[in-house]
Amino acid sequence: MEYKLENMSLEEKVGQLFQIGFSTSAVSDQVRDMIENYHVGGVIYFSRNIENPAQTAELSNKLQQLAVNSGSEIPLFISADQEGGTVTRLNGATHFPGNMALGAANDQNLTEDVAKFTAVELRNLGINVNLAPVLDVNNNPENPVIGVRSFGEDPELVAELGAAYIKGLQSKGVIATAKHFPGHGDTDTDSHLDLPIIKHQRSRLDRVELYPFKKAIEAGVDSIMTAHVYFPAIENNQGIPATLSKSVLTGLLRNELNFEGLIITDCMEMDAIVKTFGTVEGAVKTIEAGSDTVLVSHSYQRQKNAIEAVIEAVKSGRISEKRIDASVKRILTLKGKIINLEQIDQANPDQIDFKKHQKTAQKLAEKALTLVKDEGVFPIKNIEQKKVSVIDFKMERVSLTEDEGKKSNLFVDYLSQEINKFEYIRLQNMTLSTAAKQKLEDSDLIIVCTYNATANRYQAELAEKLAENNKVLVLALRNPYDYQFIEKTQAFITTYDHSPANQRAAADFILGKIEAEGKLPVNFN
Repeated sequence: MEYKLENMSLEEKVGQLFQIGFSTSAVSDQVRDMIENYHVGGVIYFSRNIENPAQTAELSNKLQQLAVNSGSEIPLFISADQEGGTVTRLNGATHFPGNMALGAANDQNLTEDVAKFTAVELRNLGINVNLAPVLDVNNNPENPVIGVRSFGEDPELVAELGAAYIKGLQSKGVIATAKHFPGHGDTDTDSHLDLPIIKHQRSRLDRVELYPFKKAIEAGVDSIMTAHVYFPAIENNQGIPATLSKSVLTGLLRNELNFEGLIITDCMEMDAIVKTFGTVEGAVKTIEAGSDTVLVSHSYQRQKNAIEAVIEAVKSGRISEKRIDASVKRILTLKGKIINLEQIDQANPDQIDFKKHQKTAQKLAEKALTLVKDEGVFPIKNIEQKKVSVIDFKMERVSLTEDEGKKSNLFVDYLSQEINKFEYIRLQNMTLSTAAKQKLEDSDLIIVCTYNATANRYQAELAEKLAENNKVLVLALRNPYDYQFIEKTQAFITTYDHSPANQRAAADFILGKIEAEGKLPVNFN
């Protein structure tokens, strides 16, 4: 697939630099307008766009038909954040455990397999870009946005597994996107809400934050996503996030690290941008800085305004058309590499071997499960005859698809099938009612399922209180850093996220069917 820049209007060129989101599960008038009249280069799917595999494939096929039959006749990048673990968008697809589970398993071949199977599913749903893997080194336990989305806190581990994941995705024809450059791991602010700052000196950045991205570039990663984070050691002007920094994107990423692939922004509607420069001005500034693709995930009006602002910036001389052409060339080259026009509208989920993929997800979950603390709790002999009580909390299940979320707790369902005297208590806070206390009486083991006790401290506090008079196991179904708040509790295991495979692995370990093989890829000091 070859396109000639000289055949494209300025409006068509600028449109190719934008990737947009929309709010429906079918082709809406708004997304049709953005493709036909604003010539956007791509769309991004979120959970709001996804009902099931068949619907997703049909949506992708219709969007591609719309693109190649209108305007510049160039097919779309169709992307999704299918990281696994706590960030999964595709209802009905295999829910693989996430990066920190891969870090705990520490198996490059398994990591590559997970990425390959993820790519096979994406490709057969018409998605040709995965906004993964996360290459942030999570060395800050207080990080509110990365956490278990990272492979761990060791830059070499992150680099090795990241390269394996990239290889797996791209071997099956899906663009990998290393994110969030130059690193979002050592922040305690969520860039969705405000502008984080990383104040480390350049020598430390080279050793830690930048190292996995250097290795990703060596591995041939097709795309890198920017971070809305301010790095004073790289950017001299105060308060300029990496996404808008020419020093970061052109000086460091292009010129120093010799990255020749696509630079895509994180969403320009996150508050780190909105509260500082705004989405529209931010779109102009990020292209000036060196970005090739501007991601505007939500607002139809902002999408139009941003495209129009970039066109005007070119017409006024603020941005040269040569600068636009450089990005369009990269976009068209990558589209030519991964998109076959003869198969543009042939996404078909019937070609996916979901059973095979689920077996790999379960293999990963079992290899990742980590026993952090055990003071005489395991193994539990004749557990089928013991009284086991499970305490769960009413929490948002951000990583469960609609089908998975129909059950209150999959771990409970697995465990209760094999234990005769089983009690289940679901709480909204730390308060145990009289009826709940009665259920807990004479328990041989109380299991407290925490989801993010780091943010919801009452979960750990309840486990600690119960451990004064009972044998208590904490099962951290999302955040291994919950262990920081555990002292009296006799046992602690973590699965790193509550994907179905991880919940089954936790139940199987407690029942004595499997060993806990995982090694913590982070520490708690």
